Amino acid sequence: MINVENVNKIFPRYPKTVFDKGWVYGVWYCGTTFRSARLYGEYPPTFLRRALALFPSAKDILHCPSGSVMGPGITVDIQHTEVIRPQIIADAAHLPFMNHSFDLILSDPPYSDKDAENYGTGHFPLQKFMREALRILRPGGYLGMLHIFYPSYRRKEGWALVALICVVTGFSKKTRIFSIFQKSNQLQLAKWESQKAWVVQESPSLKLSEED
Repeated sequence: MINVENVNKIFPRYPKTVFDKGWVYGVWYCGTTFRSARLYGEYPPTFLRRALALFPSAKDILHCPSGSVMGPGITVDIQHTEVIRPQIIADAAHLPFMNHSFDLILSDPPYSDKDAENYGTGHFPLQKFMREALRILRPGGYLGMLHIFYPSYRRKEGWALVALICVVTGFSKKTRIFSIFQKSNQLQLAKWESQKAWVVQESPSLKLSEED
């Protein structure tokens, strides 16, 4: 479960992360570092610590693509360099893990094809990666993604969007979104499908979007 109280306890000097009406939201000002970045676009200071603090009970954690992250958990990237040193080299669209292997997946992919060029990689397969994440997460597990937008998803495939957190680093810097998706268990999915059927029955003219 997401533990908002834990992240607020560990970071008491920052504005609170809020849980309200089933949603987690907030603004994380992560600042900038005085040292030179080891890797273009790497996590801003304190971000990874805050992200992990939201999930204190997560035992099996995957970072993909991991970039310069060294853990905790398993790190996966498509390349190995002096700075990017994953434990496993693999394509995010074809992850070498069994179904239901992880409690938490954290991801900070290239935000565009131009960004991918800076890493020396090709186009990042975002939707294929999300399908793989859904496969290897345990029911009730979480995918947390740092991006400049939150990606499209389909609840009928088993995702629920449970958090949107704005990540700010400083003047004239890109503002990013930390989106958190939860893999629905079968009971949750069946409940949502019954609600969807009821809505369509009560409102025949209502057309649900493909992302619903």
